[in-house]
Amino acid sequence: MPRVSEATRTENRARLLAAAADAFAEHGLHGARIDDISLAAGLAKGTVYNYFDSKEHLFREVIAAWQERIAACREAIDESAPIRDRLMAIVAADMVVMAEIEPFARTAFREVLSPATGSAVELVPASDPLDEEIRAIMELGLKRGELRADRTVDELAQLFAAAINGLLIERWLPGPTLKLDDIRNIAVDHFLDGAVA
Repeated sequence: MPRVSEATRTENRARLLAAAADAFAEHGLHGARIDDISLAAGLAKGTVYNYFDSKEHLFREVIAAWQERIAACREAIDESAPIRDRLMAIVAADMVVMAEIEPFARTAFREVLSPATGSAVELVPASDPLDEEIRAIMELGLKRGELRADRTVDELAQLFAAAINGLLIERWLPGPTLKLDDIRNIAVDHFLDGAVA
């Protein structure tokens, strides 16, 4: 049997991740079927297991690909830029990617927060580069005196992430909805209103 080239493996993996994001968005984690994901990617049944250990591993890797896409979308920002500009750049990239994958994002939030899922640790990548970047921005803001000093880096980072995630959840609730474009300004402005030095 011929070996699969690295380029083909990379392409197959990307196709499986895209098909999985669609399947999870439509059917949820437990309703999505591995064979259907393989077939939707144009591959043979069970091919998913050549790339991922389990459905939960596949779900976690779809989230990791989402995080990588945000990092790739972000515009470079000057080292001397104020904290507000840095936070705006992060959220702007996040909302661009959110517009591309919003159905999966809704499912990801629901599955991670669902008690039926078991442990969120099983579904969320061990490390989120975005979290680390937000922490670095908060640390810089504290060093520069741009953020209030009575909160720790972790507290500030968690508050900022909660503002973004809370607004996204609010967007998905019934009734008047926020636009993705509005979330950036609301999250950054309201966070900084309470966090500035």
